[in-house]
Amino acid sequence: MDTQQHQTSSSDNNCDSDKCQKIKRFVIVGLLITIGILSWHFYEYFHGKPLPPTPDDVLTLSQALFKEETATSPYLFKVNVQGRTKSGAHDDRAPGPLFELHNDLLARDANSTTALLQRLFNNYELDVAVPDMITAEHEQEQLDFLRAVMNTRVMKLSLRFLANKGIVGSDYDEQLKFLQELWFTPYSRGNGIMGSSSFEHVFMAELRDRKVLGMHNWLYFAEQEQQGHVDYKGWLNRVETGRHNQFALAFRMSFFGVQKSFNGFFVGTSPELELSLYTVCFLTTPKNEVCEIQLGTAKLSIVSYVWEWKGKHLIATAYVQLP
Repeated sequence: MDTQQHQTSSSDNNCDSDKCQKIKRFVIVGLLITIGILSWHFYEYFHGKPLPPTPDDVLTLSQALFKEETATSPYLFKVNVQGRTKSGAHDDRAPGPLFELHNDLLARDANSTTALLQRLFNNYELDVAVPDMITAEHEQEQLDFLRAVMNTRVMKLSLRFLANKGIVGSDYDEQLKFLQELWFTPYSRGNGIMGSSSFEHVFMAELRDRKVLGMHNWLYFAEQEQQGHVDYKGWLNRVETGRHNQFALAFRMSFFGVQKSFNGFFVGTSPELELSLYTVCFLTTPKNEVCEIQLGTAKLSIVSYVWEWKGKHLIATAYVQLP
């Protein structure tokens, strides 16, 4: 009798176990389907929804671009602005680094605009007196970065704005070529040496006659800081956009021991937003005038200058100016 009961109990347990496994499989499949549906709707919302109406002026465009930008994950980096300083000071009001980058998270998506931007940082010579050797691989990395940027809603809206102004055509390949020529055409800052470009100056940095040129991108600054090449000395001014860890910053620094008493860049902004703002402002602002923009609560200006090179109007510099 006990044996029969034990066999019946084992059979019931097996039955219950089978039922549990089926229920678990059903729940897991259901969750996967739900996640898939939600992911698709998320993609459609951010990538498939129509772009907003194209603004008529740069100020309104900048406000629209800010709304379209996907906010940078707060887990990618930390900021420590530390002490306030003056441009003419010689002390160090910031004993620690400005940024703490989480490179494992930054590198997780190799096709993101951030990762593709960082891939370009080792393609150039710092000294403008040394010619840059641009290889076929470097040119491909330029195109990979630009294509990724052009696939964002921010740049799509910016290019539509420029097309409406008759500055660039509406054809994709034409726009890609236009951006590559504007940002990556090599030019000389002296003695005919092809040691500079719009991209290299704005998104990276250059050295000339013991002077620091450029250094207007926060990701490049953070990378150089990690490598021990940059020493952040303290902040001069700061304007918040209203988003976590996103603001415009004016500060003092040294790069490879060369002092720069005043510099400025956006913090926490995406490559596509910065490339869009600098491109649009450079192409639409009359000479010797500033380009007024607004990112959230931050009312700022973009300053840009032309570099004439073999009949082309390239970017000598472009940077954010705080009030």
